[in-house]
Amino acid sequence: MSRTLEMVFKNNQNKIVRINIVNAKENLTGAEVKAVMEKIIAEGIFIPGDQQLIEIDGAVVVSVNKEELELA
Repeated sequence: MSRTLEMVFKNNQNKIVRINIVNAKENLTGAEVKAVMEKIIAEGIFIPGDQQLIEIDGAVVVSVNKEELELA
């Protein structure tokens, strides 16, 4: 199973920006993710052009199960 953490922000143009982290660890907590998201905003780590991230909009973990099919 693969897990992806999707952090969702709003930028200074009121648009949604998503940052995905592939292979997210199993025991993530909301508090840990929120702390990282707050740090990303405070330090301006990801600023595409002049579109600064200004607000947390949410976060989800997406889990995907893959099943190989036998092609007879």
